[in-house]
Amino acid sequence: MTNAVPWEIRREAAICAAKLSPYRAKLTEAVDYYVQQVLQYRTSPSVSDVIKRMLDELKAGGRRETAIRTLRCFLGGAFTLQFGERQLSTVALDELNVICLVPDLQPRTRLNRIRMVSQLYNYAVKHGWVSGNLAERIVRPILEKKEPGYLDVDAARRFLEHADEFGLLPYAAIGLFAGVRSAELLRLDWSAVNLIDREITIGSEIAKTRSRRVIPYGDDLAAWLKRCARCSGPVVNPNNFEGNFGRLKRAAGIKNWPQNALRHSFASYHVAQYRDPVRTAYLLGHRGGTDMLDSHYRGLVSSAKAKEFWALRPSGQMVQAALRDAA
Repeated sequence: MTNAVPWEIRREAAICAAKLSPYRAKLTEAVDYYVQQVLQYRTSPSVSDVIKRMLDELKAGGRRETAIRTLRCFLGGAFTLQFGERQLSTVALDELNVICLVPDLQPRTRLNRIRMVSQLYNYAVKHGWVSGNLAERIVRPILEKKEPGYLDVDAARRFLEHADEFGLLPYAAIGLFAGVRSAELLRLDWSAVNLIDREITIGSEIAKTRSRRVIPYGDDLAAWLKRCARCSGPVVNPNNFEGNFGRLKRAAGIKNWPQNALRHSFASYHVAQYRDPVRTAYLLGHRGGTDMLDSHYRGLVSSAKAKEFWALRPSGQMVQAALRDAA
C-alpha cells in the first residue's frame, strides 16, 4: 500500500500515545499545542533582542530617559542575564516567579519588576512573538499602606537655611511651598516661574502626568525666591545634584529622608492650614478627586504646626512673618 503509514512513525505514535495516557490527552492535542506554542515562535527574536527593540521604540516615541533607564536596568540587566539567549515563549511561569519575587526585595520593588516584565510581554504579544502575557499570572505582592513621610517644621527650617550653601535653595523652596515633584524640579526652567503674577507653570513636557498645570504661590515662597530667582536657565543645576543634595541633608541634620519629602510636606501642611482638600489636590495636580488626600495627608500635622510652617522665612524675616500671622 503506497499510502500506508511507515512503521517508524506508527511506532513513534504509539510511544507518544503511551506517554500521554496518564494525562488522558490525545496525540492530536499534544501536536496542536506544540505547533501553536513552540514551532510558531521558533523564529522569534531572542529575549535580549526583544528588549532592545522595545527600548528603542520607547525612546523614539518620546518616553523619558528616566523611565527607559529604569527598564534597561532590570530588563537589560538581570532579566537578560537569565533569559537573553532564549525566546520569550520558552520562559516558564516558575522562572518568572524566581526572578520577580526575590524574597529579599521590598514588595514595591517586586511589584515594579512584575510590571516591567508585563510591559515586555505586551510588546512581544503585539509583534506576535508570544501568545499571551505570562506575567499576568504572577501573584502580585500586597503593599502595606504607610503614612507619607514629611519634614517637621524644624527640619524644614534647617533644610531651607542650608540649601543656598549647596545651590539648592530653589529646589528646597519650590518643593516645600509649591509641592512640585522632584523629577519635575530637575527639568524646570526659570522662564516657567512668573515672579510678577506669582505662578509656576509645569509644562506638559516636564510634568509626570504629561498634563500642563499652573501653580499659584504666596508670600511664603515669594520671600525665598527673592534670594535665588533667575530670569532663565535651569532651576536646579544638574551638575553633581546628588552629591550636593546629600551634603545638604547632612548639613541640615536630616539622617532619614522620607520618600518625596518636600512634596509630602507641602501636601500635609497645606491641607492642615487651608482645610480645602479640593484646592490642595488641584495644586498637587491630582485629577482623581480628594480620596488620596483624605487617606494619606489629612490629620498628619496640627493646624498650629501648619501655621509655623507657612511662616518660615529667610533669616530676618521669620520673626516679622510670625508676628504678622499672630496678629
